[in-house]
Amino acid sequence: MHIKLSSIYYNQAIRYGLVGAMNTAVTAVVIFVLTALGFGLYTANFFGYVVGILFSYALNTIFTFSSTPSLKRLVKFLTCCATCYVINLVAMKASIMVGFGNEYLIQLIGMFFYTASGFFINKLWVMK
Repeated sequence: MHIKLSSIYYNQAIRYGLVGAMNTAVTAVVIFVLTALGFGLYTANFFGYVVGILFSYALNTIFTFSSTPSLKRLVKFLTCCATCYVINLVAMKASIMVGFGNEYLIQLIGMFFYTASGFFINKLWVMK
């Protein structure tokens, strides 16, 4: 049986995108519910992101990359999230330096680099 490497990457990239969309929804629901319950802006945001990161870790580990959850893998995943956030900031800064002025476009560029680097770091390091 011959399996193309590109088809494996493609299928995992699709799953990664689906998990990202679900993760965004879960994070938003937690933030909105906590805000409605009277939690402060930053407290609601913090707990929303904690739930979102754990949700993303669980689904990406099992569904996207068919790996086994472990403490080591969780630490690597958190390191990946932090690294991707820095990549996002660098991409946004670079966008500003080359002349982009639209803040929404700059945010989208940063998000693209966060997502793309997250997929490859997870695929090649975290979920190994």
